[in-house]
Amino acid sequence: MPGDDGADGNADADGDAHGTFSLRGVGKRHGDTVALDAVDLEIATGRTTALIGPSGAGKSTLLRMMVGLDWPDTGVVRFDGAPLRHGDLPAHRRRIGYMIQEGGLFPHLTAADNATLLARTLRWDAARIAARLDALVALVQLPADALRRYPAELSGGQRQRVGLVRALMLDPPVLLLDEPLGALDPIIRHELQGQMRDLFAQLRRTVVLVTHDVAEAAYLAETLVLLRAGRIVQQGAPRALRDAPAEPFVQRFMTAQRSLADA
Repeated sequence: MPGDDGADGNADADGDAHGTFSLRGVGKRHGDTVALDAVDLEIATGRTTALIGPSGAGKSTLLRMMVGLDWPDTGVVRFDGAPLRHGDLPAHRRRIGYMIQEGGLFPHLTAADNATLLARTLRWDAARIAARLDALVALVQLPADALRRYPAELSGGQRQRVGLVRALMLDPPVLLLDEPLGALDPIIRHELQGQMRDLFAQLRRTVVLVTHDVAEAAYLAETLVLLRAGRIVQQGAPRALRDAPAEPFVQRFMTAQRSLADA
């Protein structure tokens, strides 16, 4: 989706891709608990990567490292080749669209105020904000009248769409999504999965998402990264993890979810 200046937010004037993460030897402990254990990971530019694994595997910690909400005890996180530094975090976060479960909306702000908060903080003029908001509302298929409501007055699917609008408002080259569809009922979740896959294909942004749902991960992402106990067990295309598991755990995890055929 073009930015406000007409340039693609995923490439500069020379055509160089943006939105590349590189993690080397990244480790993190929370007290006696190892959250990440010497993780090496490359995130492909312009593609969708899903972080999967059991609870406590380190998925959300890894995502928080990329946005600078958590910091490694060891190792380094690089974005577009440059190590993340505390002093650069405000500028870095303006290049990241970050969304958590239920959209992470502020309950005292309307949907419109939630969606435009960052743009207003950066003192965009009203006309620019209105134009951007109109374009994104159409893109994520959010009813325009929902913008006047508060989060408690919105359905779960509408809150997720508002969260997506807020994440996309500054036209970032990267989207980081932590369990974006985790709290939705099956019908709405199925609908949003299709819309999000179409959206990712249209935007051509670097997308990293965390999900516990293997089928959802395989549907949305070109690359799966399976973690266990803070380590990467296997990564690759969904079919590769299914058909050529690196160890028995991979096979068990990829086939653990029940379907109607099991009833």
